[in-house]
Amino acid sequence: MATATQKRKVAKKKAAKRPATKRKAAKKAPSRKRAAPKTATSKKRATHQTKLDQQIKAISKEIDRVEREGKKVLKEAQTRYDKTVKQLHTERARLEKQVGTLATKSELAYDDVRKGIEAAYRDLSKAVKQAYKHFS
Repeated sequence: MATATQKRKVAKKKAAKRPATKRKAAKKAPSRKRAAPKTATSKKRATHQTKLDQQIKAISKEIDRVEREGKKVLKEAQTRYDKTVKQLHTERARLEKQVGTLATKSELAYDDVRKGIEAAYRDLSKAVKQAYKHFS
C-alpha cells in the first residue's frame, strides 16, 4: 500500500504533465458614479464653504495691514535710532575736542574747564544709557 507522501508525489507529477489552462478573469461591473442630488445639507455645506472663504480673505487683508503697519513702525524706529546715534557721535566729538583743549588752559581755568568736561561726560553717558534702554 502507498503512503500519503507517495500519493502526493504521484499527484504532483500528473499535475505537472497536464497542460496549463488559462482562466478568464471575471469582468468587473463598471462603477457608476452618480451626482448626488442637491439636498439641504449640501446647500448648507456650500454656504458654509463660501462663508469660510470670505472669512479667510478678510483675515488675509488684516494680516497684510498689520505687516504694513509693522514695517512703518520699524522704519520710524530706524530713523529715530539713526538720529540718536548721530547725535551721540556729535556729542562725543565735542567732548573729545574739549579734552584736547584742556591741556592749553591755565591753572585757574583748568578747574572750570575740567568741571564742564565732567558734566558733559555725565550727560553723554546718561544719554547713551537711555538710548541703549530705548533701542534694546
